[in-house]
Amino acid sequence: MAYLDDKQTEMCLLLKNLVNIETPSTDKEAVSRLAGHLDTYCNAMGLTCRKERYDAAGDALTARTAPGTQRPVALLGHLDTVHPVGSWPETLRQKGDRLYGPGAYDCKGGVVIALFAVKALLACGYKERQLRLALSSDEESAHMLSRGLGGRLFTQECEGCAAAFNCESGSLANEAVIERKGGAVIDIQVRGVSAHAGRDPEKGTSAIRAAARLVERLESLTDRNGNLFNCGKIEGGIGSNVIPDACSITLGLRSRTNADYDDALRALTRLCAETSLPGTSASFTVTARYPAMEKTPGTDALAALYDAASRKLGLGPVTFRSAGGCSDSAFATQAGVPTLCALGVGGANAHTRDEYALLSSMLPQCRKLVTTILTLPDDAN
Repeated sequence: MAYLDDKQTEMCLLLKNLVNIETPSTDKEAVSRLAGHLDTYCNAMGLTCRKERYDAAGDALTARTAPGTQRPVALLGHLDTVHPVGSWPETLRQKGDRLYGPGAYDCKGGVVIALFAVKALLACGYKERQLRLALSSDEESAHMLSRGLGGRLFTQECEGCAAAFNCESGSLANEAVIERKGGAVIDIQVRGVSAHAGRDPEKGTSAIRAAARLVERLESLTDRNGNLFNCGKIEGGIGSNVIPDACSITLGLRSRTNADYDDALRALTRLCAETSLPGTSASFTVTARYPAMEKTPGTDALAALYDAASRKLGLGPVTFRSAGGCSDSAFATQAGVPTLCALGVGGANAHTRDEYALLSSMLPQCRKLVTTILTLPDDAN
């Protein structure tokens, strides 16, 4: 804690530097530029670094301390943001305690917290556990750009770990996330029979009409306590005088548990097989998926340690909650690793041009993270 006492200004400066390097997921060069910047930064800290390169996504970065005598600990985050370069009137703007900018809250503030947690632990001679930092490059695209390899990166880095801490954007209250819904992007292709709409309408069967009926049936499956079906995009047809033979639906699926996801796919398969218009058919492809972040047998114990750390530091009790948004934490929990999420900087308005990070929250969040790591029980316990 003494080390961190003097680091508030340094943390703020680093966050400003990271925000100034704009990194939309689709800009491979921009994201790789930030990965290179942090590669140099982590090398200077004495970490062993590796950049993961992908065909269409920017470079991801992993960095590790030396192996310890106990099982490792993983610190997670992502480098990419959502807005195209230059789309903000001012890339960086500070108003009192608020720092506005693309990714300041989601989740470059969290990246800074993870880095300074590692720095603080190294400064006090911590060697019991290897610290593994994993920063993906296409989280905001659900790892579609890396064809799922960005998600696999977390699975690999969390393997064998005692705990994982995702420094995703935090809250303005003293909260942490222990469960999250899973999500998937699904492309549905509906086929019909094309015909001249005026001369031979009886020869055609509209794919758009069949798709409209399918949308209604799909969205009726939504259960606010479980699965949510959102047909967010539909495209089809070439003109008003042609009965369309093709229509596509982009379905966003959210599921409370991974078992719910399996049930949803079975329901989707059944509905695609039961297209209501003769001569039409439907099929689907899952183009991206986040598993649900489910509690593991060690989640409650890890949450109790984090709560105790917060109380010990005079920051009060922590509220643990479930969240609807997807997260890379799911890849850690699928590997059976107890995981806490949303431990990053406090702030609000992610993915908007009013996104901001609360600068004063970085140091308390970092203190809680460091204290929790220091109080992890020995593996033998």
